[in-house]
Amino acid sequence: MVEKELINVYEELCSYENLETAFNRARRGKTLKRYVIEFEEKLKENLLQLRYELIMQTYEPQPLKTFILRDPKTRKISKSAFRDRVVHHAICNIIEPVFDKRFIYDSYANRLTKGTLNAVKRFDEFKRKVSKNNTIRCYVLKADIKSYFDTVNHQILIELLSNRIKDQRLMWLIKKILANHKGECENKGMPLGNLTSQFFANVYLNELDQFVKHKLRAQYYIRYVDDFAILHQSSTVLDEYKSKIDEFLRVKLDLKLHPDKSQVLKLEKGIGFLGFRVFYNHKLLVQKNMRKFEKKMEQMKYEYLDGKIDREKVIEKFEGWLAYASHANTYKYRRRMTAKFNIAFPARPEVIITSVKKHENFNHKVDESEIEFSQQKTLQLIKKGMTAKKIAETRGIKEGTVWDHVACLVENHQLTLKSIIPENKTKIILANIKSLDDKLKDIKERIKDDTVTYNEINCVLANLRGKHQKKSIMYFIDWYKRTNCFRKCYYNKSQRQECRVKFQQLVAKGAELRFTKNEFLDFFNTHVKICVLPEQDKKRFVSWREFRQNLRKSNHKNNQPSKVSLLK
Repeated sequence: MVEKELINVYEELCSYENLETAFNRARRGKTLKRYVIEFEEKLKENLLQLRYELIMQTYEPQPLKTFILRDPKTRKISKSAFRDRVVHHAICNIIEPVFDKRFIYDSYANRLTKGTLNAVKRFDEFKRKVSKNNTIRCYVLKADIKSYFDTVNHQILIELLSNRIKDQRLMWLIKKILANHKGECENKGMPLGNLTSQFFANVYLNELDQFVKHKLRAQYYIRYVDDFAILHQSSTVLDEYKSKIDEFLRVKLDLKLHPDKSQVLKLEKGIGFLGFRVFYNHKLLVQKNMRKFEKKMEQMKYEYLDGKIDREKVIEKFEGWLAYASHANTYKYRRRMTAKFNIAFPARPEVIITSVKKHENFNHKVDESEIEFSQQKTLQLIKKGMTAKKIAETRGIKEGTVWDHVACLVENHQLTLKSIIPENKTKIILANIKSLDDKLKDIKERIKDDTVTYNEINCVLANLRGKHQKKSIMYFIDWYKRTNCFRKCYYNKSQRQECRVKFQQLVAKGAELRFTKNEFLDFFNTHVKICVLPEQDKKRFVSWREFRQNLRKSNHKNNQPSKVSLLK
């Protein structure tokens, strides 16, 4: 789209199709809100009325509803009426594609494919380039514009928009929306919370972006709304940038840098950027964000116990936070929070499961959280194909320590024995173990093979201990589905899916339960009603060999797979 296409765009803005698209975008994530339901009940009538007002230029935005938000800092948020939000989306649908092409690549706020996490990734990329892979000291000009949304000059903004928008009716509508906000200073400020405010913020500060990139020629510059950073090897150069940017903002945009939040800092001390504290080799979450989430989790705990929110919704929010936290070096923190989850949110007698996979994945995370951090790091390196010797060299620990980790992982079923030790050696070791209390030295003396090491014997013993120790209900359910459900009801997929949901309801009710294998089978066969097979078939064990034989017979008998259980 070129500039002349913005001459007569008002009719396109007022079209029913554009208003309907704007409505669908405005309602996204708010379909259960009362004001959305009321607007949607008479959707066509409301959109046609809005269209008439816009065409006749009789449209008047309703007064903004203002409230104070004090977390993490005190901010005044202004909320427009829903019909006005539809108009905001209708405007942005038309003009955003034109202006977005003028924005620099490293402007990350309120744009498709951008966002905070991508901005942090870009900061990491700049950090590596400026510091030559963390070998040279790096400085950062971390700056913030003082009271940005409250001090945007309407006249300057209108001039910037007029450079591209030649349709006077569209400019009339934009002026109406700007005038609807009553700030402390006349003809200044935009409401924090409006879609148009977010978009106009990028238009306004695009002038700063162009100045920094083309006049100052700063190569490593990132901006997110009014928060921006420039990386350089010289603190002197950044001090010069700061003074020139401050002057440009005062003269051209009638803005000021925040005196306390605009500083040249050493990267080695950590730079606070968009919720993270960035260092040379790692990132941490900002403490206030962690406190904010833990406070929110505490609030959800009481809502859950009062029945105001279901467990699945809590899991969804909790996993969203874990996904965000995973972008920083927070393994221990996430593991600790996950381990606390089942204590904070005990399952109620009746649990509705709508996403089985989500519950299964979360329960696996709870199980994994019990494994020590150092052992998990070893497990990750083993999965990459590293040997124990190579892992010890990489991590700077003893090879014996790595083998101790392996034994613990085998015992906790995070690692299979056959992936570590050849089957022939395992058989030799098992033949010479008399009891779980045997000492490694005694077993070694019985084995007449010098190639078998103490570490390998320890792993086999750990595997035996793992078979006899009590494990979580989730572990045995996974085992039962693999060795029983799959083999007995191979052709009855719908029944397996139904039982899968019942299994997750069972886990939600008693996630803290732990069993030996025999205890679990007794519990499953006599105390719960999940399996629909006859009692005799339910308790009967089908070996893998028998399963394959039945499968071959069934396939041979029928050209197409039968939907009947293999036991019938």
